[in-house]
Amino acid sequence: MSDKLSAFSLQVLSESAVNVSRELAQYETLSESIIVNKEIQSGLMQADSMTDYERNEFQTRINNDLGEQVFRLSNLSNVVVLTEGLDPFYDMGYEWYPGSQIEDSIKRINQFSGNMTWNYLRSNRGTDKIALSRVIFSADNLNKKLGYLIIVIDGKVFTRNTYEHVDLGTGGKLYIVDGFGTVVSSADPGIPQGTRYQQQDVFAKIVKGKTNQSFYTQMDDKKVLVTNTYIRSADWYMVGLIPHSFIVSELLAIRGNLLYISVFILLLTTIMAMWVYRSIITPMRELLQYAKHIKLGQLDFTLSSGNASDEMGKLTDTIDQMVARLKQLIYQVEIEQKAKRDAELNMLQAQINPHFLFNTLNSLRWSAMMSGNSIVEEGIASLSELLHNTILDQEEMIPLRKEIDNLLHYAVIQRIRYGQSFDLNCIVEQEELYECLVPRFILQPIVENSIIHTGGIEGRMVQISVRISSEEGILQLTVSDNGKGFDIKEVQLRRHSNNKLSGIGIVNVEERIRMHVGEPYGMVTTSEPSKGTVTVIRLPLQRKEGESDYV
Repeated sequence: MSDKLSAFSLQVLSESAVNVSRELAQYETLSESIIVNKEIQSGLMQADSMTDYERNEFQTRINNDLGEQVFRLSNLSNVVVLTEGLDPFYDMGYEWYPGSQIEDSIKRINQFSGNMTWNYLRSNRGTDKIALSRVIFSADNLNKKLGYLIIVIDGKVFTRNTYEHVDLGTGGKLYIVDGFGTVVSSADPGIPQGTRYQQQDVFAKIVKGKTNQSFYTQMDDKKVLVTNTYIRSADWYMVGLIPHSFIVSELLAIRGNLLYISVFILLLTTIMAMWVYRSIITPMRELLQYAKHIKLGQLDFTLSSGNASDEMGKLTDTIDQMVARLKQLIYQVEIEQKAKRDAELNMLQAQINPHFLFNTLNSLRWSAMMSGNSIVEEGIASLSELLHNTILDQEEMIPLRKEIDNLLHYAVIQRIRYGQSFDLNCIVEQEELYECLVPRFILQPIVENSIIHTGGIEGRMVQISVRISSEEGILQLTVSDNGKGFDIKEVQLRRHSNNKLSGIGIVNVEERIRMHVGEPYGMVTTSEPSKGTVTVIRLPLQRKEGESDYV
């Protein structure tokens, strides 16, 4: 970094030195035209013998002759012609230079090769000037010295025209020194012109070899990169000072930028890693959650892969297809199970109807033998109604009103066989409950159980009560009797081998309730010996339209 900056500063100084040489060349050209001017040549030869009037006339002719060339250069301060004895012969200008500055400029001509020199002057107004001093020789005899020419230019304008625009960075300084180490021109107010700036050992390194070079040194206890280039036409040195702190600041800025870039790359890498991690772990978690739903039987839950073409998306789609197929199989099994239950119910119904018809006809036969025709007529009417509701009416869900009518017809027929050994009482707590739908023939098997199990008690009438009520959207059918009761556990053990109508009927009722409404509805029977039996059926409140209507 330091070497590159050194090379760059050398290049900048070299280009600036070219500008300085080009600026100086136009004044050297002007000095050539003044030296060879015939009026100047003849005037200097006659200087000692001229009167004041002749001098004024001479000055007028010179102004007319050289005015155009002089005034074309706007930063000229003075054009002075001196005799060989250093007496003023011609002066075109508006400033003067106190002390021995002019004499010192003339003396410096002999110390350099050639017949001219450039040096620093300070005017009587305190402004900084740069002077070109030359010897005027006779045009006829180059060995004869006629006088001296001094062209003075404004130092500030010179600096602005040549190198003031050059920037060497923060704290950088640029100035020009002559062969004696005197500051001729400076773009930095901190470097006073007309003085020797900083240590002489630095100047000794600068003038050594008169070549372009750069080196480090200490100035004001600070490390400084010194860069200089030689201006041969004026025997000047253009010097650039760049603080080492500025060079290091650039490196620190680069180091800071590298740190920020590193942190940015680290954050970007972290974000990308998190994105990759989430792109993998999130689908895995969703898939695991999906599997848990499937495990719990929640097959309606689906996991969309968003048309992803990666492995996780393909796996998700495959599982979705498996779940869809599983749902289809479950639905197919449900259809088959329902068909199977319908077949079993049809078989049970086929068992009930012949058995029931046989018993009823048998009862009517015995009644006809023992009683008058009115009982037979009433029994036949009830039997006809029951057979109509059983055989012709194929609807499984019927209004409660029709179910109670069927039960009363059944009671009429049973009285033919059992006489007045039982009394059936039906109570419906609310009128609108008559329109609720219930599975047909769910009350008859339960009432028949009460009649059969109490038929052996002589001299006692069994009270059978059917109460219909509703509570919290549930239709409750309660059948109770005050018969001799039974042991529930014993009956459950013998149920599968019981060939009586009552045994078949109870199983039929339980199966149909389970098929039509399922959990949490059903039938519960409680009984104790000598305390009677209570059977409670719980169904959902449903209207004929098929919608649940909770009261």
